[in-house]
Amino acid sequence: MKTHYILFLILSLMTFQAHAKVGYKAGNTAPEFKLKSLDGKSYSLTQLRKNSPVMLVFWAVECVYCYAHIKEFNRAHDKYQGKLTIAAINVAGEYPSEVAEYVKDNGLKYLVLSERLKNLDVAEKYRVLGTPTVVLVSAEGKVLFYGHKVPALDKWIK
Repeated sequence: MKTHYILFLILSLMTFQAHAKVGYKAGNTAPEFKLKSLDGKSYSLTQLRKNSPVMLVFWAVECVYCYAHIKEFNRAHDKYQGKLTIAAINVAGEYPSEVAEYVKDNGLKYLVLSERLKNLDVAEKYRVLGTPTVVLVSAEGKVLFYGHKVPALDKWIK
């Protein structure tokens, strides 16, 4: 019995350490990147956050949770137009043609960045382990939120 307790304690501490290294925390500087949209235009994080916060959404075509949030992201896009940029970064290595078809079929209103393998590099910089992963970045380049749901945007956007 005592051995099980010690083993549980060790595993708990290891899990805590692993979680501490995953993702970014509020206040961290967001890693810079440059990716292309579906229409071939290049966007950098600096450019996206020039006048307002940016909500990065790391997603995949086959992710049912990503699909479930489309309406929320579209509403945020409409509500905060000019005050927030939403940039969806596809991280499943899907071809731009597949991504474009998904965007059209599902009515995504926000910016979609799809540069296949470069997107994976960006996801690695942001320590993305699952989809969707949402990162809210301030206009100054600091991480405000890192998680797997749509944050309470009213807290940061007036």
